[in-house]
Amino acid sequence: MNDKRAELLKIADGRLHPSITNPAYLVLRRRRLILNDWLNSIAGEHLMVLDVGGRYQPYRPLIEDRVGRYVAFDVLSSPLVDVVGNGQQLPFKSETFDLIIATGVFEYFAEPRVAAVEMHRVLKPGGHLMLSVGGFNPRFVDTERWRFMPAGLEFTLSAFSKVTIVPEVSSVGGWLRLNATAVSNFATYEFFRQILQHTVVPIINVAGLMLEAAGASKSDQMSSNFAALAKK
Repeated sequence: MNDKRAELLKIADGRLHPSITNPAYLVLRRRRLILNDWLNSIAGEHLMVLDVGGRYQPYRPLIEDRVGRYVAFDVLSSPLVDVVGNGQQLPFKSETFDLIIATGVFEYFAEPRVAAVEMHRVLKPGGHLMLSVGGFNPRFVDTERWRFMPAGLEFTLSAFSKVTIVPEVSSVGGWLRLNATAVSNFATYEFFRQILQHTVVPIINVAGLMLEAAGASKSDQMSSNFAALAKK
């Protein structure tokens, strides 16, 4: 059990602090900065936090010192999960949580809007839902159902009083992330994939950092991911 827990925490840390060899480096790095800014803007101490899709909890360290109770909810059991269930039917009383974190889970819901309404229900008045979803992004596993554009995400979150949506990278970053993913995925043999991930992928990621910092693109049409902050 301890080995499994350590493995999950290692994966979580890799998402919070991605390696430059990670094809998703540009997105994960930017997501951490966005979510950290949003968490700092949310007032309060001893917060009741629900992590939907909380198998790994990569963003828990960003708010750990302000948590009263942190509940990890997931469809699969793991040493880090407190409650197992379907995010479209949350087994919690209405107005229980101050904050819900749901990164990389709306793509899997059969009915994302139903899940959003359920999350709205269990949030306290003035509570926040913080999420990240795929946009211009490959399908990574066959159980994924959706990709989101800002207008579709606004519709999904229409139960909320205020919704802020930002691209996690620009079109340039999205295109480079797609290429980094392709370089890794198209490698036939694992040893060849490792060579590419330690040579070509870092070059792509460094180029992406420079171009994103320079504001090379103002477009989000090819953004690979979007983050949203929704207030009840």
